[in-house]
Amino acid sequence: MEEVGALLQSGPELIKRILRALSARELHRVSRVCRTWQKYAALVLKERRFALTMTATKQNQDNSHEAIVDNPETKQFLRDLDMDCGLAIMFLAIAHPSSYPPAFVATLSSSVQIDGGMDSRAMRSYFSPSSALIGAVCSSGIIGTSVDGSCHEQQEPAVDCLSAFLMPKALPEGAQMSHFSLSLTQARQLVKSEFNREAFAQAFNWPVDQATKCIILVAAEFVSPQVDRKLLSAIRVLHDGEVALAGGIADQVFSSACVKPAYVGLVFGGENVRAASLVIGQDDRTKESVKTRLTELKTKVEAWGECRQKFGFMFACCGRGRTLFDADDIETGVFKELMPDIPLNGMFSLGEFGWEFPLPLAQSAKKSKRSNDDILSYTTTFAVVGFV
Repeated sequence: MEEVGALLQSGPELIKRILRALSARELHRVSRVCRTWQKYAALVLKERRFALTMTATKQNQDNSHEAIVDNPETKQFLRDLDMDCGLAIMFLAIAHPSSYPPAFVATLSSSVQIDGGMDSRAMRSYFSPSSALIGAVCSSGIIGTSVDGSCHEQQEPAVDCLSAFLMPKALPEGAQMSHFSLSLTQARQLVKSEFNREAFAQAFNWPVDQATKCIILVAAEFVSPQVDRKLLSAIRVLHDGEVALAGGIADQVFSSACVKPAYVGLVFGGENVRAASLVIGQDDRTKESVKTRLTELKTKVEAWGECRQKFGFMFACCGRGRTLFDADDIETGVFKELMPDIPLNGMFSLGEFGWEFPLPLAQSAKKSKRSNDDILSYTTTFAVVGFV
């Protein structure tokens, strides 16, 4: 054993080769062996700075006390996770009541599943105590890219399901991310006074001197539209319109850091972060029109050049999807056709947030319309983030 220990002490590359075969959970265990193992486990985890995506479906819809992530396939995926997850952002879809047995419908309103609490606890059990979780419950449906790269819209699903982005604790050099959750009281205080960059930076857990590249914003349905509009207006004014933004309104939002949040979201920035956002409008009612608009987004993303990783968010009005196109996976299908290497997660919303960024060259000299700060409807908003 002493000879093996001496060999490992003198062979850093050998240690890393061994550790690279382990999952994040296993790395945390072996890091307790000694300082040498701890040092190299940390180095291996730092190498794994890629966001992962996952989707899951509840196995037994008759069992109200079963979390979505409790199915064997998802549990195995989370156990074998090779990335040290710092944050999970989850979109949960609760099956339409008509698909449940009558006895279960009677208890649906009081189920802890509705506020995401059960799945939040189940998901966090696979991460370290310092990991955070935010998310939304959206009865209209979710959008998600599974591990095999396939992307699906699950609109008004027959069984509870979720999609999630798992973000690493350590991002690539020159990239930063924060997550935030605001109570309704905090949000009202934030927008009722003069717009203050320091106050917003504090609320969004963001360095005041760091440029913001993209904001993902999800609101709970109980928030007044007036507060939503003021918050969107403040974001645009404080960033002079130079920020990508996408988001939407969910039935409820939840956070491991806030008891009853009104908003949750993400902020991305840093010198090596690129971002773009796009709104597919009410007039885009055909697959061809959607493809034309998403080709514009593809052009914006291709202008970044080579990226270590790219990932996207999608928020679609609950009146689009199958209701509009009389088919599933139209907008997600076009997105994957044009940008197959970009995972995409999100939800069907009760109102959308978003604007064009960057503006097309033909519009670059014009100021954005103030109406863009309003709550959108019958639209689909996208945001893509890249680490160069």
